[in-house]
Amino acid sequence: MSSIGRVLQQEREQQGRTLKEVSDAVNIKEAYLDALEKENFDVIPGAVFVKGFIRTYAEYLGLDGAELVTAYKKDVVARKPKPEVRPVAENPERAGREERQKERNRQSKWQGITILSGIILFLLLIIWLLL
Repeated sequence: MSSIGRVLQQEREQQGRTLKEVSDAVNIKEAYLDALEKENFDVIPGAVFVKGFIRTYAEYLGLDGAELVTAYKKDVVARKPKPEVRPVAENPERAGREERQKERNRQSKWQGITILSGIILFLLLIIWLLL
Protein backbone atom coordinates (compact mmCIF):
# COMPACT_ATOMS: atom_id res chain seq x y z
CA MET A 1 0.00 0.00 0.00
CA SER A 2 1.30 3.50 -0.74
CA SER A 3 1.42 6.19 1.86
CA ILE A 4 -1.78 7.34 3.52
CA GLY A 5 -1.46 10.90 2.27
CA ARG A 6 -0.78 9.80 -1.30
CA VAL A 7 -3.83 7.51 -1.31
CA LEU A 8 -6.10 10.31 -0.05
CA GLN A 9 -4.70 12.89 -2.46
CA GLN A 10 -4.86 10.59 -5.50
CA GLU A 11 -8.45 9.59 -4.78
CA ARG A 12 -9.50 13.21 -4.24
CA GLU A 13 -7.83 14.34 -7.46
CA GLN A 14 -9.26 11.37 -9.37
CA GLN A 15 -12.74 12.44 -8.27
CA GLY A 16 -11.96 16.02 -9.34
CA ARG A 17 -12.54 17.52 -5.90
CA THR A 18 -10.66 20.40 -4.31
CA LEU A 19 -9.51 20.53 -0.71
CA LYS A 20 -12.00 23.36 -0.16
CA GLU A 21 -14.90 21.16 -1.37
CA VAL A 22 -13.88 18.29 0.87
CA SER A 23 -13.30 20.65 3.81
CA ASP A 24 -16.77 22.09 3.48
CA ALA A 25 -18.36 18.65 3.14
CA VAL A 26 -16.66 16.96 6.12
CA ASN A 27 -16.22 20.02 8.40
CA ILE A 28 -12.46 19.61 8.76
CA LYS A 29 -10.15 22.57 8.26
CA GLU A 30 -8.55 22.70 4.85
CA ALA A 31 -5.13 23.04 6.54
CA TYR A 32 -5.68 19.73 8.36
CA LEU A 33 -6.70 17.94 5.17
CA ASP A 34 -3.61 19.32 3.45
CA ALA A 35 -1.50 18.12 6.42
CA LEU A 36 -3.02 14.63 6.04
CA GLU A 37 -2.14 14.53 2.36
CA LYS A 38 1.40 15.69 3.08
CA GLU A 39 1.60 13.37 6.09
CA ASN A 40 2.55 16.28 8.28
CA PHE A 41 0.62 14.88 11.22
CA ASP A 42 2.27 17.17 13.80
CA VAL A 43 0.14 20.07 12.51
CA ILE A 44 -2.98 18.31 13.79
CA PRO A 45 -3.52 18.56 17.57
CA GLY A 46 -3.30 14.96 18.79
CA ALA A 47 -3.30 11.44 17.42
CA VAL A 48 -6.99 10.98 18.23
CA PHE A 49 -7.87 13.82 15.85
CA VAL A 50 -5.50 12.49 13.19
CA LYS A 51 -7.21 9.08 13.26
CA GLY A 52 -10.67 10.64 13.18
CA PHE A 53 -9.75 12.95 10.31
CA ILE A 54 -8.21 10.10 8.31
CA ARG A 55 -11.31 7.97 8.82
CA THR A 56 -13.73 10.78 7.93
CA TYR A 57 -11.74 11.98 4.90
CA ALA A 58 -11.29 8.44 3.55
CA GLU A 59 -14.93 7.48 3.99
CA TYR A 60 -16.06 10.70 2.29
CA LEU A 61 -13.92 9.72 -0.71
CA GLY A 62 -15.38 6.20 -0.67
CA LEU A 63 -12.26 4.53 0.75
CA ASP A 64 -11.99 2.17 3.72
CA GLY A 65 -11.30 4.56 6.58
CA ALA A 66 -10.61 1.83 9.13
CA GLU A 67 -7.93 0.34 6.88
CA LEU A 68 -6.15 3.69 6.54
CA VAL A 69 -6.35 4.29 10.30
CA THR A 70 -4.81 0.86 10.87
CA ALA A 71 -2.02 1.74 8.44
CA TYR A 72 -1.50 5.02 10.29
CA LYS A 73 -1.24 3.21 13.63
CA LYS A 74 1.16 0.63 12.23
CA ASP A 75 3.41 2.94 10.23
CA VAL A 76 3.37 6.30 11.95
CA VAL A 77 2.50 5.75 15.61
CA ALA A 78 4.87 2.79 15.90
CA ARG A 79 7.78 4.93 14.65
CA LYS A 80 7.32 7.67 17.24
CA PRO A 81 9.52 7.22 20.30
CA LYS A 82 7.75 6.61 23.56
CA PRO A 83 8.41 9.21 26.25
CA GLU A 84 10.85 8.22 28.96
CA VAL A 85 9.18 7.56 32.30
CA ARG A 86 11.22 8.40 35.36
CA PRO A 87 10.39 7.92 39.02
CA VAL A 88 9.24 11.09 40.68
CA ALA A 89 11.70 12.52 43.19
CA GLU A 90 10.38 14.12 46.34
CA ASN A 91 8.88 17.45 45.56
CA PRO A 92 10.98 20.16 47.27
CA GLU A 93 7.98 22.48 47.37
CA ARG A 94 5.97 19.88 49.25
CA ALA A 95 8.82 19.24 51.70
CA GLY A 96 9.03 23.00 52.37
CA ARG A 97 5.28 23.15 52.86
CA GLU A 98 5.46 20.34 55.44
CA GLU A 99 8.24 22.17 57.33
CA ARG A 100 6.19 25.38 57.39
CA GLN A 101 3.19 23.44 58.71
CA LYS A 102 5.30 21.93 61.52
CA GLU A 103 6.57 25.40 62.44
CA ARG A 104 2.99 26.75 62.53
CA ASN A 105 1.96 23.85 64.79
CA ARG A 106 4.84 24.65 67.20
CA GLN A 107 3.91 28.33 67.24
CA SER A 108 0.22 27.63 67.84
CA LYS A 109 1.17 25.29 70.71
CA TRP A 110 3.10 28.08 72.46
CA GLN A 111 0.34 30.58 71.76
CA GLY A 112 -2.11 28.29 73.53
CA ILE A 113 0.18 27.90 76.53
CA THR A 114 0.68 31.67 76.75
CA ILE A 115 -3.06 32.37 76.63
CA LEU A 116 -3.80 29.69 79.25
CA SER A 117 -1.07 31.11 81.53
CA GLY A 118 -2.54 34.60 81.15
CA ILE A 119 -6.02 33.37 82.09
CA ILE A 120 -4.67 31.56 85.18
CA LEU A 121 -2.74 34.66 86.30
CA PHE A 122 -5.84 36.83 85.77
CA LEU A 123 -7.97 34.46 87.88
CA LEU A 124 -5.30 34.38 90.63
CA LEU A 125 -5.24 38.20 90.62
CA ILE A 126 -9.03 38.39 90.99
CA ILE A 127 -8.97 35.84 93.85
CA TRP A 128 -6.17 37.76 95.58
CA LEU A 129 -8.09 41.04 95.24
CA LEU A 130 -11.26 39.51 96.68
CA LEU A 131 -9.52 38.22 99.80
